[in-house]
Amino acid sequence: DGAGIEPNTALLGWSMTKTVTGMLAYKKLTEAGIAVETPVVDAFPAGRAPSWVQEWQSDDRKTITVADLMFMRSGLALNEGYGPTGDVVQMLYGEPDMSGWAAQHPLDAAPGTSWEYLSASTNILAAVVRAQFATDQEYVDYAYTELFEPIGLTTATLSTDASGTWVGSSYLWASTADWARLGQLMLNDGRWEGKQVIPAGWWKLAGTPAMPTGEGHGYGAQTWIPGAADGGECAATPGYPKDALLMEGHYGQVVAMIPSKKAVIVRLGWSVIPDFDGCAFVADVARALPAG
Repeated sequence: DGAGIEPNTALLGWSMTKTVTGMLAYKKLTEAGIAVETPVVDAFPAGRAPSWVQEWQSDDRKTITVADLMFMRSGLALNEGYGPTGDVVQMLYGEPDMSGWAAQHPLDAAPGTSWEYLSASTNILAAVVRAQFATDQEYVDYAYTELFEPIGLTTATLSTDASGTWVGSSYLWASTADWARLGQLMLNDGRWEGKQVIPAGWWKLAGTPAMPTGEGHGYGAQTWIPGAADGGECAATPGYPKDALLMEGHYGQVVAMIPSKKAVIVRLGWSVIPDFDGCAFVADVARALPAG
């Protein structure tokens, strides 16, 4: 009912966190000179690779690229189950090293050939980013000093698991205004008040379909493409802006970024019943806005 929620109350974004993790990964890997098509096993500096990297080097997981993690094409034998025995529940609530646990799974599809939404892929991506820093403190500080503070976020908290790796799939808290700032940064292709906070090109990458057709055509780099005619989850909703990119959380949280309206729409409600239609919500709000 919203009781106790104030303007600066930090609220959990759940899977909206994935898009912010994608932004951080794109930024740090670009700074490190690591292209997204680099195999994951080749993206670790000497002495910074976790133990599972050696296991990947010995089988077909060595062909998984950073892009495959970003675009949910890893092929790992995991599922996005949220029941009591589901993989997501086990990872988030039962594993101190979430990325390590996820990386231990074998393949059930050739990397890059099919799309499957997996929170585990994002947490492995967070481990790749962690390895780019000389110390874990630099890694923990990076989100704040290089992203949150430069765009004026005052309420954001990105949590780590017990091993010290960002829970990049799920655990970013921020106020409505701070989520809106993150959306505006994306809409500006990483530019904020004259400074390129995220390297240019992130918007294009985020909005590039993961697969040429089908369900994966409605998903980009850690970001939804809901208006895509082929595979977009909101494509059938009348009035849904075709150019929108979306951060989307498990309980109906939304940050919709719409270039044609020059607008960012944020909704942080917590809907556990099926009657909330996020597609209709964005379409209705967008319809009320003037053209950008």
